[in-house]
Amino acid sequence: MATSDSQASDWAVYRRLLGYVADQKRWFALAVVGFLLTAGGEAGFARVFGMVIDGLGAPDPSYIWLFPALMIVLATGRALGSIAGEYTLSRISFRAIHRIRRELFDRLLVLPSAFYDGSARGHLVSRLTFTTAQLRDATTDALKIIVSDGLKVVVYLAGMFYINWLLTVIFLAIAPLVGAIVRYAARRFRTLSKRIQDSMGDVTHVSAEAVAGYREVKIFGGERYEEERFRTASDRNRRQNLKMATTKATSAQVIQWLAAGALAALVGLIFMPGVGGSMTPGEFATYLALAGALANPIKKLSDVSARLQRGLAAATDIFGQLDEAAEPPGGDIDVERVAGAIRFEGVSFAYPHRQPESERELVLRDVSLTIEPGQTLALVGRSGAGKSTLASLIARFYEPSAGRILLDGKPLSSYRLSCLRRQIALVTQQVTLFNDTVGNNIAYGSLADRPAAAVADAVRRAHADIFIERLPKGLDTIVGDDGTMLSGGQRQRIAIARALLKDAPVLILDEATSSLDAHSERHVQAALEEVMQGRTTIVIAHRLSTVENADRIAVVEDGAVVETGTHAELVAKGGSYADLYRSQFENGETLAAPAPPVAAPVPLPTAARTLSPLVEAWYSDRLWPRLLAPFAALFAWLARRQRRRYLRDPSRAWRAPVPVVVVGNITVGGTGKTPLVIYLARWLARRGNRVGVVSRGYGGKARYPAAVDADTPAAVCGDEAAMVARRTGCPVVVDPNRPRAVRRLLAENEVDVVLSDDGLQHYALARDLEIAVVDGLRGIGNGLCLPAGPLREPVERLGDCDWVVCNAAAARLAADESVMAPHATAVVNIATGERVAPADFAASNPDVLAVAGVGNPMRFEATLRGIGLTPTMRILPDHHAFAAEDLNVAGEVPLVVTEKDAEKIKSLDAVWRERCWYVEIEMRFSEPVDERLERLFESRGLRVRGGER
Repeated sequence: MATSDSQASDWAVYRRLLGYVADQKRWFALAVVGFLLTAGGEAGFARVFGMVIDGLGAPDPSYIWLFPALMIVLATGRALGSIAGEYTLSRISFRAIHRIRRELFDRLLVLPSAFYDGSARGHLVSRLTFTTAQLRDATTDALKIIVSDGLKVVVYLAGMFYINWLLTVIFLAIAPLVGAIVRYAARRFRTLSKRIQDSMGDVTHVSAEAVAGYREVKIFGGERYEEERFRTASDRNRRQNLKMATTKATSAQVIQWLAAGALAALVGLIFMPGVGGSMTPGEFATYLALAGALANPIKKLSDVSARLQRGLAAATDIFGQLDEAAEPPGGDIDVERVAGAIRFEGVSFAYPHRQPESERELVLRDVSLTIEPGQTLALVGRSGAGKSTLASLIARFYEPSAGRILLDGKPLSSYRLSCLRRQIALVTQQVTLFNDTVGNNIAYGSLADRPAAAVADAVRRAHADIFIERLPKGLDTIVGDDGTMLSGGQRQRIAIARALLKDAPVLILDEATSSLDAHSERHVQAALEEVMQGRTTIVIAHRLSTVENADRIAVVEDGAVVETGTHAELVAKGGSYADLYRSQFENGETLAAPAPPVAAPVPLPTAARTLSPLVEAWYSDRLWPRLLAPFAALFAWLARRQRRRYLRDPSRAWRAPVPVVVVGNITVGGTGKTPLVIYLARWLARRGNRVGVVSRGYGGKARYPAAVDADTPAAVCGDEAAMVARRTGCPVVVDPNRPRAVRRLLAENEVDVVLSDDGLQHYALARDLEIAVVDGLRGIGNGLCLPAGPLREPVERLGDCDWVVCNAAAARLAADESVMAPHATAVVNIATGERVAPADFAASNPDVLAVAGVGNPMRFEATLRGIGLTPTMRILPDHHAFAAEDLNVAGEVPLVVTEKDAEKIKSLDAVWRERCWYVEIEMRFSEPVDERLERLFESRGLRVRGGER
């Protein structure tokens, strides 16, 4: 019964397969005629040979031309027939395979996400390539053998029956044995063919994974593991193919042996009276030739079973995918543009492919949320909480297991699926780009007909024009396989340009900046702010500093929404969001991307000033500062010349009798070098060294050189020098002339090591160690020297420094960087000196006015947000000379300033002094640097005396 069912199933599959050639009946008839000519020609040759033998007994003059002419005619007919048959059947089969392959690919495009989740990518690709190729065995090759060699068998047997029917009947006695062998072989062929297809899918899958993940393979030493995986998959494929070849060869040879045995029996029977005695020598030769010629087509016909079973196994696999249910088309609503109101009502979800329905674990549980048109909802939480799944339901990649989702008050299922997805733009962490031009990747799919002006506008708004202009062919540059020719930030901006070009009312941003470096993230974040304007936006984020501006934030834990509210509300609440926020800032995870200012909920005055337009242009890579490039080139040449003069003739610089360590930067503006000077001074002092510091004294009015202590007013010595003296207790001397400052320092103090604050470009003072500080948040801006960019010296200068330290995040500008980050240790009242723990201060005063007159106020803002404050920023120029009106503010809101600014504000007498606080910070490194510092000092002959005390 099982065999009968299997045969019925095979016939159903083959009949369906033949349906792809049903419209080719005329071509098939031509193929039959062609192969019939071929079979007739070969049988005709055997008959001519018999006639020649009979003609030898009674020669006729006409035989001289008759027999050769017959042979030429038969050869011509056989050749024409074979060509016609081969061509027409190949045409039929290749057309059928092309049609099936197209249907298979088209089906892939409409299958639901659950199908992809449950399928290996390698098997899907193998099905399109290898498996469809196997169909040729069941179409072209099998049909050709059945038609061509089947007709030969029929023609040969007809000739044999005509010559001697009795011998032919005896010869056909082997047919049942041949049929049994073919039947057994067919079952084995079917099993082996299925195994070969599966093993080939494994080979494709393993190789595709190894190629796609070659970086991980190399860096984690996975070569042997991948070699073993591939060897196992390939060896299994080899063994199955070997079994197939063995079965095929054995069955064919057994059938040929049976045919040879039958032919041997015929030869003996021919000489028996009453069986073959009446045959002429020519008929005898013709009969044996026809019987001998039967062996070859019979062998091929026995092979057809293997080909058919391979084709049927392939067809079964392919039809299984073709029969997969496509995504439902949805309802009847088809609107041009929705408003963008989204509401989740008790939504629960479990992935359908993972477990049986009764055992499925809910990924989302009873989620209810409302997003108004144009609002931004941020979904935050730990990895695996269900954030991306929640967003995937909006695009109907999956259907909720319970509850419903409404768009503009109507269930998602009531919209046509094409209409629904027309309303949504998606930007993910893993951007998919196609091996095509940049322009075609932006104007992709339904966007291909957008005008060039619209594409150019999307490129500009996505901040992608900055790098596209530098590509060899601009928008016509090929991006490579999955965009391998572009960086991560460039890929993200192309995806954002694509979203801008689509202009959909609903935007989903799924971890769109989580894998980028600080420099790329600034561009991408600016582009995201552009694309989010006027749209309903769902932001999925792990880095909380990127979502503080969201209208609402929803915290997702274990598939449930546990908190919702604004950033300020959730921080003040002190729940899950506040814990996530504090832990991230303490670990330095979010310092690489400070969020833009969030308006405080209490009435506060507008910021007095913003950053200089030139500075903003430097760090946003605007085009207009590049107009100053000739002056930047001249500045760079002068800087290089000055350094070369120092290197060629070190005697030009004055060398102090004690080691000198210079801490500086190659950019203008704050980088955090002064806090690093404080860190180093304390580090050296703990090891028994007497440390002195020299500084420029910027903003002070002292008569140089001037000694500074903890009580020296900032108005005299400058804010940085006053802060260093107070925080370290070290002797400090200020003077723009650094050698003169060191002489004064050494004349009045016992000093073992001199630290020069911001002295990297002051080559008049010889140095034993150079330490450069780089702002990890802003990097080096557009990379140009003054005045076109922020660089004091060309960026290659970092390669000459002994140590490069990045503030807040890695800048990736030097081979072996260290990363430090500011850590708030206390909030100190300027008037009373009261010290409050940062967490306690934030709990009682979450909303503050933050005033910053420093080189990088964004870092100060990030520090404030890191301790749980919600600041409204008032930004003033670096080294600003504060006046009382700079800090006047109505109400009782606390004022928070930087520690450096506090040095100048202390001298002011105003009513707000009791409400003015500064944040005391200390630098902490992402990894221990004690051993590195010891090695660094010792390599320059600077002995670190004693151990830490």
